[in-house]
Amino acid sequence: MTTRSILDRKFAPQIMKPFFLSCDWGTSSFRLRCMDIATGDCLREWRDQIGVKAFAHEHRALDPQARAEAFEGFLCKAADRLLTELGAPNETVTMVLSGMTTSTIGWMDLPYAKTPFALDGTQAVTHERKGKTPEGREISFTLISGVCSDHEMMRGEETELMGLFRMPCHADLAEKCVTILPGTHSKHIHIRSRKIEAIETFMSGECLEVLSQHSILSANADMEVLWKQGFQWTSEEQKKAFTDGVHRSARRGLLGNLFQTRTRGVLHQHPSSTNVWFLVGLLIGEEWVTFKEHHSGDLPVLLAAGNKFSHLYGQAARTLELTNPIHTVEPSTMEMASSLGHALFI
Repeated sequence: MTTRSILDRKFAPQIMKPFFLSCDWGTSSFRLRCMDIATGDCLREWRDQIGVKAFAHEHRALDPQARAEAFEGFLCKAADRLLTELGAPNETVTMVLSGMTTSTIGWMDLPYAKTPFALDGTQAVTHERKGKTPEGREISFTLISGVCSDHEMMRGEETELMGLFRMPCHADLAEKCVTILPGTHSKHIHIRSRKIEAIETFMSGECLEVLSQHSILSANADMEVLWKQGFQWTSEEQKKAFTDGVHRSARRGLLGNLFQTRTRGVLHQHPSSTNVWFLVGLLIGEEWVTFKEHHSGDLPVLLAAGNKFSHLYGQAARTLELTNPIHTVEPSTMEMASSLGHALFI
């Protein structure tokens, strides 16, 4: 397996153990990594589509204690699988977890840490407990809870930010920027003096799913095309539909434009495989239009997107002629951000 490293070597003296397990268990996916502490290399990883939401649903008939035991059992088996593949000895290992494991539908419901939240992790709400795997390994679990303000909340993104801002290349941005993390619930996170000061949530991804599958727009916006193409347009027609959507978002607002997705299909015969890109443009454009209305043109932006979304947000920003300096996190770096954040708790 190819190893990856983004941990600057100057952090190595902090490390006392050879490796740890890094678990990011989100609403719709599971990822477990074995990380070399001294180098930041990913030695091996295991991914699964069983997110916390689906796992909780499978075990909904259990009482709270039995459900918690099911979560712990799943994690212990996953640890055995990964460590056995690596040929690791049956010794005590630490697993650091973030994401939805600490939510009301997760393993245990932990309270949120409050903003302003220091990016060095010193204000994080954590919970530690011991466990034992079927193969006899002792596991020390460290669960990291999320962060909230008076009106917003997030779980998992705070750990990604802790990881990203450990990197020397982002040191200046940690003093003042807005970090954008696209996704089901896209987050615009305000960073000041190495602290999370404020959080804004845009339900762009969820709106795309609901509107394209469960509304009148479903006949004119084929979301399956997006998944098949990996959220990459494959024709000039699709790219134009996207930019048309972005332009529209700046003129009338989201609610005044959504029905255009249907009229484009009915009156102008745009196929649903192209028209869905218009809807994507509307939603991403709405995020940038709101950003532009509330922030000066010189406020730096750290665009922390993966392979699927980085080019879309970048294209939308150019279409709207944003003047803000936009710094893009490499997708490979974004992949490792949560694990680098987890390393703070070893």
